[in-house]
Amino acid sequence: MTSFEEAQRILNSRQDFVKKDGLDRALACLKKLGDPHLGLKTIHVTGTNGKGSACAAFEAAARAAGLKTGLFISPHLVSPTERIRFCGDCISEKDFAALFEEVFAAGPDLGFFELVTCMAFLYFKRRKTDLAVIEVGIGGRFDTTNVLPKPELSVITSVDYDHKKYLGNTLAEIASQKAGIIKPGGICVAPILPPEARVEISKEAAEKGAQCHFFAPVFEIAGRDWEKNRITLRHKKTGEVYPFGIPGEAQASNATLAWEGLEIMRGLGWPISRAHAAAGFASVRWPARFQVIAAPGKNIFIVDGAHNEEAARAFAATWRLSPFAGKPAVFVVGMLQDKERRGILELLAPLAKKFVFTRPASPRAVDPCALADELSSINPAAEVEVQEDISAALAAASRGGTVAVLGSFYLAGSVLGILGESSN
Repeated sequence: MTSFEEAQRILNSRQDFVKKDGLDRALACLKKLGDPHLGLKTIHVTGTNGKGSACAAFEAAARAAGLKTGLFISPHLVSPTERIRFCGDCISEKDFAALFEEVFAAGPDLGFFELVTCMAFLYFKRRKTDLAVIEVGIGGRFDTTNVLPKPELSVITSVDYDHKKYLGNTLAEIASQKAGIIKPGGICVAPILPPEARVEISKEAAEKGAQCHFFAPVFEIAGRDWEKNRITLRHKKTGEVYPFGIPGEAQASNATLAWEGLEIMRGLGWPISRAHAAAGFASVRWPARFQVIAAPGKNIFIVDGAHNEEAARAFAATWRLSPFAGKPAVFVVGMLQDKERRGILELLAPLAKKFVFTRPASPRAVDPCALADELSSINPAAEVEVQEDISAALAAASRGGTVAVLGSFYLAGSVLGILGESSN
């Protein structure tokens, strides 16, 4: 019997499998497992940013309606069990290990993400989920999750620059990859995207005879409770207000996609009312999205997974509106090698006078000294420090006021663990 620790070890050893443009390996594994993905009712979500928040909102609304829900997300922050959830609860370590053993036997040539995706589909099938919300890993067209035959909804939350090595160097190329999750005769929802992205998505939908709906935000942010990590949304047409349990300026768009997407699903016969959606919005939580952690007598920590330019812009917009802007603050930053670090640092440089650079727990982490040099070239007046160890970086930053941690979900997960916060 494979232990949870052994399952983790094998999975981690497969993090750097060469990404192949094809789904054949995963499909072969799933076939051996009885094709569990074919019977699932799903919402399939991609996007440069906002995927996790949108997935959480959809799942919370469906659960509020009494449906048995599945949720598959990536990356995880503290434990890989976070990636596979049933009715809001993470899979147990015991079930995770047993599923891994079964899937690994059927697909010993699979990489990390392929394995956990197949595990999720098998788990959701066996738990008889009514609706599973599935987050794409990278891109869409060649992502392992795209073995799904025809979701109830295909959702594209945003299109911006990230993972250029895999997705392309232009917004049109990136959008084309994300549009690959649209299925023949399916339904796609997305925000009002840049024209070059919108053209690609509309073209894909037309070629597949699918509906494609682009929504401007129907909500505006009417209030913010920074300590409780909540915002209040106001519907622009009705004036009704809805508590929403994920902070940040981008959530007006993510909530819109969930609200309007569920409206479409109601037309298909799904029993998820507006009252259920409102209850889901009120109960939803999603860590490392401008998450404020305050302990009595201690520093305030803000943990955010912002790891690309679009996410850094969203963080900066929220920061400037927050009560923390203009007060003493230190930013703890770590990144991975495939990120556009110059653009991210240019967005962060004006926000704080001191930066502590550290190394996320990943073999793909950028040398923090290189980040420090880059920041100094952008803002020579900034105070810059390097602490390879994350705990030491937090300790150093804590002497300077509010501590904001960002640049990588790997770093965010480590910090949540150090601070004793749940990653649920």
